[in-house]
Amino acid sequence: MYKNFTKKKEKNIMETIFGFFLLGNSLFLFLSFFSFIFHWKNDQSQINQLFDKDIVAENLLGKIGATLSHYFIHCGIGISSFFFPILFLIIGLKILFRGILILNIYKFITYKFLFFSIWIPITFYLIFPNYGILSGIFGFEIGNFLISLLGKVGLGILVLTSFLLYYVIIFRHIKNTKKLKKEKEKNCKDNNGLFLKLFHNFKKNFFNYKKYEKKEYAIDNHPFFINFKEKKRRIDIPILSSSISIHEDKKEKYIENNKKKILQILNYYKIGIDQIKCTIGPNITLYEIFPKVGVRISKIKNLENEIALNLSSLSIRIIAPIPGKGSIGIEVPNNPTTTVYMKNILSSEESFNKNTNMELPIALGKTVFNETFIVDLTKMPHLLIAGSTGQGKSVGLNSIIVFLLCKKNPEDIKFILIDPKKVELSIYKKISKSYFAMLPNSKEPIITNIYEVKNILNSLCKEMDKRYDLLEKSMVRNIKEYNIKYEKKYHFPYIILIIDEFADLSFSFKQKKIEIYITRLAQLSRAVGIHLIISTQRPSVDVITGLIKSNFTARIAFRVSSKIDSRTILDCTGAEQLIGRGDLLFSNKNELIRLQCPFIDLSDIQKIISFYGKKNLKKNEYFFLPYPDE
Repeated sequence: MYKNFTKKKEKNIMETIFGFFLLGNSLFLFLSFFSFIFHWKNDQSQINQLFDKDIVAENLLGKIGATLSHYFIHCGIGISSFFFPILFLIIGLKILFRGILILNIYKFITYKFLFFSIWIPITFYLIFPNYGILSGIFGFEIGNFLISLLGKVGLGILVLTSFLLYYVIIFRHIKNTKKLKKEKEKNCKDNNGLFLKLFHNFKKNFFNYKKYEKKEYAIDNHPFFINFKEKKRRIDIPILSSSISIHEDKKEKYIENNKKKILQILNYYKIGIDQIKCTIGPNITLYEIFPKVGVRISKIKNLENEIALNLSSLSIRIIAPIPGKGSIGIEVPNNPTTTVYMKNILSSEESFNKNTNMELPIALGKTVFNETFIVDLTKMPHLLIAGSTGQGKSVGLNSIIVFLLCKKNPEDIKFILIDPKKVELSIYKKISKSYFAMLPNSKEPIITNIYEVKNILNSLCKEMDKRYDLLEKSMVRNIKEYNIKYEKKYHFPYIILIIDEFADLSFSFKQKKIEIYITRLAQLSRAVGIHLIISTQRPSVDVITGLIKSNFTARIAFRVSSKIDSRTILDCTGAEQLIGRGDLLFSNKNELIRLQCPFIDLSDIQKIISFYGKKNLKKNEYFFLPYPDE
């Protein structure tokens, strides 16, 4: 860091010196050229006697000014030589005051300099053949040659045509740039992140932040999203996914019909209703019913099947009552449903604002109210994911990993991936050098062999004990305080252990040892920055035991086949009524929230992984855990 700072400082000093050098040369050339116009006849004989002290030149800049002017104007391109001091002036100002918007005209002058330096001397020779100072030797020789070929009239037509063509091209270019600016302004107005974009452009144009900005953490040169700068990373990865939405007229008709049907069935059973409100989510619509005073909640709850039948719905879920509100909720699946894409969550201003102060932010999807739901893994501190086959567990794990990749630096986060199925997480091998924690003698970055799981868990427990010893010596309570205290000397990355199919491990020959290690890590590892995410497709009591459930308070349930499975995961029913395809229930601290998990395609994951694999290949080395006990 210090070497880079000194190099940048030296580079800035050299640039400043060069800028002032160009400004000085610009002033020197301009004054010498200007003086040459009036005194060139008297000074022409003095040029050959440059070092004779007795002879004095009338040029303002002396003999050197007269000599330079003679070669530039008389022997060169004539009056067009004044382009040189103007060019030096603008380049010098551009170097000294980088970022000022007006100085972009230096491009205009440099591109047009060649055209005018050729045609202005020829034009002056054609109009004023006796004034050699205007055209110079270059204009005289080229003009004379063209007159011998085309004649004076032909040369005049050629000059006029070239100037007309030039101005037509320039006019078209200016017109096109104005159109592009207008289109960009319109696009900016349509985007959600308008304010941030304008602020970013203002910074870029009027101030040179490139020199003075500190290196940002994590999302750095990708081409796709709005460039949100936070403490972590800028997002630019090309995710090519499109969202499907229902036409507004169809939505309104669908909702109004459902409202009438709900009222019809409730009136039939003589249940008084004051009001019905509705909230449209990605996959479900929440109908809030405000019953009259004296209506029993159990009456409405018992009508679940009758309401589903009347709405022609596969399944509905009744929340009676909605926590914190004086209403009863009926969740009805939308037809058709809307896919929530990971691209939209990553690029949204809402997600940027929510995860700014989080240590390990993970996006779990969108709520019924179309709000992006982001939680901090350090606050949970572990996560249990369960559900039937094909309901979205692997997609959920991928979205969690991708979101963490885009928000955290490789120095701040390390993954340990255990994949007994061998194919689900193999795509992340490209980033193993930067983002993985491994055993010293391990050949494969992703643990696929069940026999190696015991070693990696043992090693992780040793890493945990080592960190606790350092926290004790440093007299701090957690990893965050330790990293703040020893920011310059030492830095502990967060370690996230992800197990894709826990049921395969629980039935292995070392079941008890694995369960002991998992339980110990779940109980103690929070303070030292080690967090667990466990996924299983078999939510039974022998897999999700009482010890594991007591330590994994944050749980995600995708659709399951029975109420028993739902109770095993969440300690309550409801997961059996989900519609599948990423529909989930998130339980944490006695709070149950229904979410739609974001979808990310395999090709999009490959693009993100290849980007981070190439970007961080040379920067970081493997993070090795301690040797496991034999």
